[in-house]
Amino acid sequence: MILIAALLAGAAATQLSAAEVAMKQPLKPSVAQNCSEYIQSGKWVYRFSSDYQFNEWMLSLTPSACGRYIEATETAYMFYEVVKKFGQSEHWSNNRGMINQLTCHLYIAREKPEWNLEPWRPYVGYTKTVAAGCNPLEPDPDPVYH
Repeated sequence: MILIAALLAGAAATQLSAAEVAMKQPLKPSVAQNCSEYIQSGKWVYRFSSDYQFNEWMLSLTPSACGRYIEATETAYMFYEVVKKFGQSEHWSNNRGMINQLTCHLYIAREKPEWNLEPWRPYVGYTKTVAAGCNPLEPDPDPVYH
């Protein structure tokens, strides 16, 4: 009986508080991924840019029906899919500018049949990308956040 009491006392001494247990649990995303596919199709297109008067590559995306109507909390999932499907191309560059263009399309151009992301466009930050109708021309980045 003494041995059992000693074992129980030792077990009680090693019990973790609820906060300690919570800290040891793996982190779970706070937002569930709602779409099985965010991008229905996409292709790299070489076309003339009337903004700059030269030919350049762009990524033309057709969002899935689900992807077209995601909430802002799911844009990381969508961008991850875009990078996974198209990011290995020699034409891919400018991650920050590309994600700003993608989120801009979700904000002001959801209903457009295709969304064109152009890696050659300068990174200017999200606010200025939206102000430029998703097509920024002049490099003038948002302030750096520390």
